[in-house]
Amino acid sequence: MTASEKQKLGEQLDRWIPTIREEFLRDVSKLCRIRSVSEAKDEFVPGDKPYGEGCYQVLMEALKMAGEYGFRTKNYENYAGSATYGENPQDDAIAIVPHMDIVPEGDGWTCEPFEPHISEDGKYIFGRGTADNKAPGVMALYAMRFLKEHGIKLKNNVMIVFGMSEETGSIDMPAFLAREKAPKWCLVPDAKYPVGYAEKGMVRSKFASYPVGEELVDIWGGDVVNSVPDKAYAVLGGVSLEEAKEKLGGFERISVEADARGVRVNATGTSHHCARPHGAINANDVLVKALLGSGLVGGRTRDALEVISVLTGDYDGVPLGIEAEDDVSGKLTFVLSMLRKEGDRIILQPDIRYPVKMDQEFLMKQIPVYFEKAGFEIVKLHNDPALYIPLDNPVIQKLIEVAREQLGQPDIPPLVLDGGTYARSLPNAVSYGATVPGRVRLFGMEKGGAHQADEYGDIAHLLLNIKVYINALLEIDPLV
Repeated sequence: MTASEKQKLGEQLDRWIPTIREEFLRDVSKLCRIRSVSEAKDEFVPGDKPYGEGCYQVLMEALKMAGEYGFRTKNYENYAGSATYGENPQDDAIAIVPHMDIVPEGDGWTCEPFEPHISEDGKYIFGRGTADNKAPGVMALYAMRFLKEHGIKLKNNVMIVFGMSEETGSIDMPAFLAREKAPKWCLVPDAKYPVGYAEKGMVRSKFASYPVGEELVDIWGGDVVNSVPDKAYAVLGGVSLEEAKEKLGGFERISVEADARGVRVNATGTSHHCARPHGAINANDVLVKALLGSGLVGGRTRDALEVISVLTGDYDGVPLGIEAEDDVSGKLTFVLSMLRKEGDRIILQPDIRYPVKMDQEFLMKQIPVYFEKAGFEIVKLHNDPALYIPLDNPVIQKLIEVAREQLGQPDIPPLVLDGGTYARSLPNAVSYGATVPGRVRLFGMEKGGAHQADEYGDIAHLLLNIKVYINALLEIDPLV
């Protein structure tokens, strides 16, 4: 765009955005009232509601909302949905790809997680999904609204893809790509500006212990694989409540209560995203070490928990011999985020994120070694390769330029992400916002963010995203 075109567009946006503020917040609230925790965890699951009732409901609401604003909508058998603006004869499109699924609410909220509300000063909207990632999805819809209402035509269509399984492995994107022409470029509003041009690789895995003793009736830790768990529990048989309380009384973050199946031992930790686990307290670690330290388990159960306890307190992959670091993306991270009891075995699901330059062949051969020596079974071991698009790519350069200009931050650097986004699952894709660098954390690092209690969105920043995305779409449209 020329300087005069940019100025005219800026003036139009400055007039329009204040007029849609209340509608925008209303639409964000509609989606955030739905508890859309994706139920699909390991594999592509067929069926009428493949990710559960909540994801189905939020998809229906998002498609209804887009349709009411006059956009063409598609439902890809409830795996994902889309809304499209434009009349490209080949259906070439630039896609914006938010996710409508969320992580579970967890504990520690001072407000209702699924009753979004505005702060008294009108600056923030609170609720699960207001930052990650429903509000950015509504932002994308309003960017398309502006283009449509102002009659602005692009060479390519603009498509929003409403994802349903980002928090549980992005298994919805292959389903989408199998049912729709691949977009020419994809922008994922699930990280920070100016652009995420690289993402660490991820290993998705599951391991099973050998059969353990009957005294371990159940064990459970972690809602989703990509969050350090803040709660875990075990149910023990053959022990009285009094004995359990006596032997566990000295352990911090542990409580004991009666359970219909025996005695329940509860552990609490602190939740962080698995991409940034250092400083978090893994509830699985608290639980396993308390069980071992109390002497309440023995035999094969104790042996299996000893194997597990070496892993629960580690965030660097040292016990597996996979510790690594490079000059682009930093250190490998390892979090044993999920524990389950299935039959007579303990199931382990870790989150592993490795540097973009790491030898992937070595990694995939090395991970099983620790488990095989311990007698554990490798149930699943899948490599999700790293993402990297060179910084000299013209589209990347233009996206950076637009973000810096619109945010008034000329020096913000492009990013290599520890966390995985939809970008790694789509062609020609990068993360682009929606977090504005320099955002003040109202509650420090322990609350208010994605995957945390009292999650909130900065309303001014959410509306600013509309400006960024409209400018970005117009600037990259001729390039793709």
